Amino acid sequence: MLINHAIFFKKTVESAMRLFNFLQLPLWVILSSLFSALMGCNSITSSNQDRLIARAENYYLYRSDIERNFESFASEEDSLIKVGDFINNWARQKLLYEKSLINLPQNKISELTHFVDAYQNSLFINAYREFVLKSTMDTLTTQSLIGTYYEENKRNFLLKEPIYRLRYISFPLDNVDRREITRRFKRFDPEDVKFLDSLSFQFSNYFLSDSIWLNQIEVRDRLGYLDQQQQERFLKSPNYYEVKDSLALYLYQLAGRLDRGNVAPISYVENTIRDIVFNQRKLEFLRSFDNDILQDAIKTKKFEKY
Repeated sequence: MLINHAIFFKKTVESAMRLFNFLQLPLWVILSSLFSALMGCNSITSSNQDRLIARAENYYLYRSDIERNFESFASEEDSLIKVGDFINNWARQKLLYEKSLINLPQNKISELTHFVDAYQNSLFINAYREFVLKSTMDTLTTQSLIGTYYEENKRNFLLKEPIYRLRYISFPLDNVDRREITRRFKRFDPEDVKFLDSLSFQFSNYFLSDSIWLNQIEVRDRLGYLDQQQQERFLKSPNYYEVKDSLALYLYQLAGRLDRGNVAPISYVENTIRDIVFNQRKLEFLRSFDNDILQDAIKTKKFEKY
């Protein structure tokens, strides 16, 4: 394999690196020798022992570092180019970093070190907070909290457009169960719902969740087989509507309508309320969480003021 074969050419690589400037050396030439036995492979495989691939100052690049960045290659040329570029870029970064430590003023190095430390602390702290939040998310947005917020803020959830509940199905005109499907679609008791679900494979299109409130755009997307005049007539009030063409029969039932200015049902705004409640509780939780961390450290003598 590519990396396993490299060990046999290690001495060749090391002598080449001593003879040429590392950044100018065309590493793809070296790689061509190192990896020639592996060009038939489309991936870098691992073994029990990691192998050294390159060195830049006191930094070392190992086979596992390359494996983490490459899963497969499209061709021999692709592998040479990509791995060569990766090693060169790795070396440039390490060498430039070392040069910066040598040539930058000490006050600039101290300033940058402070920024890096602060950024690292921020990354770890925020990641930890998010981790804890995810584990407690269910307790932050319970149905009880959502219901309470809805009841206390109903006037903030007035509809700006009509919303609807509906169901529909369409199926070929020659369906042998046409009469029974139509009868059960109109009645739509729990047993009828089960019956229609069991025949759904016969339907060219269907939507039976008539407890879900839909806005005008969502409804019109589902009423594509009705022209504008038919849609307006169907959406005026809860009723049954039937349309057919040369191929199929379309059954529609408007189960409910709420006009603009009415309070939206809780089911229609539940996701919005969930986000609001979560964000409110999130701020409260984080304030409490941060303070609890401090108080616990004081109690356990992990934090002391002198």
